Amino acid sequence: MPDEDPSADQSTAESLKEMMRHLESAKKLNKERKRPKRKPRLQGLQKKMAERSDTAVLASNFPARLEELATYDAVTHRSGKPWVSAKIGVDAHGRLPIYYRQDGIVTHTGVITRIILNPNPESEEAKEFLKHITESDTYSDNFDELDKTTYIVEQGTKLAEPFPQTELIKVRNNEPIDEGYSRQPSFVFQRKGDF
Repeated sequence: MPDEDPSADQSTAESLKEMMRHLESAKKLNKERKRPKRKPRLQGLQKKMAERSDTAVLASNFPARLEELATYDAVTHRSGKPWVSAKIGVDAHGRLPIYYRQDGIVTHTGVITRIILNPNPESEEAKEFLKHITESDTYSDNFDELDKTTYIVEQGTKLAEPFPQTELIKVRNNEPIDEGYSRQPSFVFQRKGDF
């Protein structure tokens, strides 16, 4: 039987100590490694807005803003609420149709081509939105010039035949918009031939 070498035991012990000393820093490095960020799983309305290309927004605006919409190639509109589902729709499909109503009657349509939530007014992106605010726009007299939701609408049209908002079906539950419903935004399915 060969004799055991005590220096081999000592060398193994030192090697083991060395490995244990680096183990904690290796664990830390492993945790710090950047893992690809997973997109949050969309559910409910947001999932439908991402998956379906036949959705639209129903909103209200002042008559003067709607006339500008029909006059200019592109107009910036704003809202004091974050339109997260609308942003998801624009991000997924590159555009999102919008219906505008007054007193329950849909009078105008357009297409949201760009949307920004909680914009930094100093950013280059926000400056693009500022370019499409008309001279007669009075929104910033009472609210931030770029509000929680700021969006550009193109292809604005005044409808030759306005229709009741009750003809629009809600994305959330497949039921018609109620006659007196005025909250905004509402997410609806496009009527055939509107866009």
